[in-house]
Amino acid sequence: MRRDFQLSEDDRDCLEAGGHAWEAVIEGQVKWIIIRGYPIPSGYTVDKADAAVRIPPGYPDDQIDMVYFHPPLAIKSGKPIARLTPHPLEGKSYQQWSRHRTGLNPWRLGLDNVCSHYLQVSDWLQRELSK
Repeated sequence: MRRDFQLSEDDRDCLEAGGHAWEAVIEGQVKWIIIRGYPIPSGYTVDKADAAVRIPPGYPDDQIDMVYFHPPLAIKSGKPIARLTPHPLEGKSYQQWSRHRTGLNPWRLGLDNVCSHYLQVSDWLQRELSK
């Protein structure tokens, strides 16, 4: 597992407590956390995918935003997923999900972290199936 940069002890502990195989990757001076084999809910065409999040330079004060999947996700019913774009990472085409926090669900300094963002990702996946 690549560890191109160090995460905080809290981030490492929560990722490992979740049983995730994860990597800390720097590509083009951008930091990424990639969970390998991230579980995808039933209803999608794959049951797991690599799920990457970009770590902003000011993290943890600056919020993590969006998520990127490889292989790309699709819903089994054929229903389209809105706000997707391709994004190159690791020599592959990841699928960028343009999903953001809102005023009702802002980034909470001192509380939110890599793991709370991945909880958001799980929520986005479930909500997409409910549309």
